[in-house]
Amino acid sequence: MQIQKRTMNWLPKPTLYNEQSYKAAKQRNANKTFLASQSNLANSIGNIMNTNAQEKTNIVSNIALDRMGYNKKTA
Repeated sequence: MQIQKRTMNWLPKPTLYNEQSYKAAKQRNANKTFLASQSNLANSIGNIMNTNAQEKTNIVSNIALDRMGYNKKTA
């Protein structure tokens, strides 16, 4: 009895250059996606910080006006 290895190699293997090009393109795409998500995250945090600062300013202004005796009318 003889053991034989049988493979089905009907699909050609990609060249090393093509394989490396594919990996490099995939990595570039992953980097672009990561940078875009980080940019969106930074913008969101910046917007939250600005809103928080505006709200603090409004609260402090209202307290100062109340202490000075001015009544600010609310809508």
